[in-house]
Amino acid sequence: MAESPKKSIFTTHDVSRLLHVNPRSVINWIEQSLLASYRTPGGHRRIRREDLLTFLHKHQIPLPAALIEEKFSVLIVEDEDEIVDILKTFLERHGGYQVSSASDGITALIEVGRGRPHLLILDILVPGVDGVEVCRRIKADGANKTAIIAISGQADAEARVLQAGADAFLPKPLDLDRLLAESKRLLRIL
Repeated sequence: MAESPKKSIFTTHDVSRLLHVNPRSVINWIEQSLLASYRTPGGHRRIRREDLLTFLHKHQIPLPAALIEEKFSVLIVEDEDEIVDILKTFLERHGGYQVSSASDGITALIEVGRGRPHLLILDILVPGVDGVEVCRRIKADGANKTAIIAISGQADAEARVLQAGADAFLPKPLDLDRLLAESKRLLRIL
């Protein structure tokens, strides 16, 4: 059973289910003062949401989807409307994603500069500035933390775009389950 994003207090069993670990592991973290908690008058351990989030961040543990309160912003850079519609519908159906799109490289660069999306799904062959150059320019900005999944039907595009700084590459036609898995990996969602 998924926890409500509004939940502010968790039991050790709640945390074990969220993180897919044994409840004893959670108790050990508490006993080792790695995870802050308090005891109820009945002696049960409880973990505050803020303490759990601090623990996850400090130990670089991916954030469980049930703890994500806001949606991740995704910009799809693709000039084929059908592909944009499929990707947008697919990601929004899985929840946690706010999806927008751009049909050319120049618009993509403007949108990334303006909105700083969490994730960019970038086709290599787009009008204007091509995807490899878009990737290179985004990654040249050290302050920009946008993760980039490059997509292309060209076999030789993978090496070029990864060298330009893309975080992942997926060939067309896209495997949507693999795209979702890569998105979660890059956004650090459990």
